[in-house]
Amino acid sequence: MKIRRKSKSSLAARTGVVLATAGLSACNGGGDVVAVDPVPPPLQCNTVDEGETLFPTGTVTGTELRVSIRNASSSGSWLTAGVGSVTGGTARPLTLAEPLVVVIDLTEATVTSGAFTLSGSMRGFRGETCPVTRRFSFTIAPGGVVVALAGDLPLPARQQARIELVSREGHEVELQATTAFLGPQTVSWQVSGGEMVARDGARLRWRLPGEPGLYQAELVIDYGLRGLSFDTLVLEVV
Repeated sequence: MKIRRKSKSSLAARTGVVLATAGLSACNGGGDVVAVDPVPPPLQCNTVDEGETLFPTGTVTGTELRVSIRNASSSGSWLTAGVGSVTGGTARPLTLAEPLVVVIDLTEATVTSGAFTLSGSMRGFRGETCPVTRRFSFTIAPGGVVVALAGDLPLPARQQARIELVSREGHEVELQATTAFLGPQTVSWQVSGGEMVARDGARLRWRLPGEPGLYQAELVIDYGLRGLSFDTLVLEVV
């Protein structure tokens, strides 16, 4: 039995609100052009309170995970910030800076995922303040570190659903659904032939037909209001 694989995703990610100001220009008495930046707009709490303007990236060295969190809002800067509710390791004290750098000492080198909560407040240029709380998840793989806003729909290139072939015995195979998304989800399977012998959440035992041909297993992970993610595995019986 030969195996061929193809994947497709149908995902929709929430777009954060990024505030920006356009520079103005004016002439001085000498005829030179002078750039004049207008005062940034007021800090709007409903655009920053759940971390909509925060963009994380991560790296790992040994058991040290470093997550850089950039604030894309031009209307405010960090007033206070701290890290708590860490899974997969222990966070070091946080230093206020832009970008924020969260350093987590992983429990052990074999840790591949975890999460933490960033809480604090931002101050606008007019003195207004807004509370900010956001939970981030991280996944460590051979290709690097993926840091996501926990609860958001995974992006196609980073956290799509995948079917992994766990085992094969004759015409019977065991498949595993995987996704780096940590939020609520419902897993469902469909096959184009044969029999689904057993289904246990993310696992499927599938007995393929004895007749030669191409047969397909489709995985659908439902993230509720956040959307759906798909993957397809095609097996050939010869």
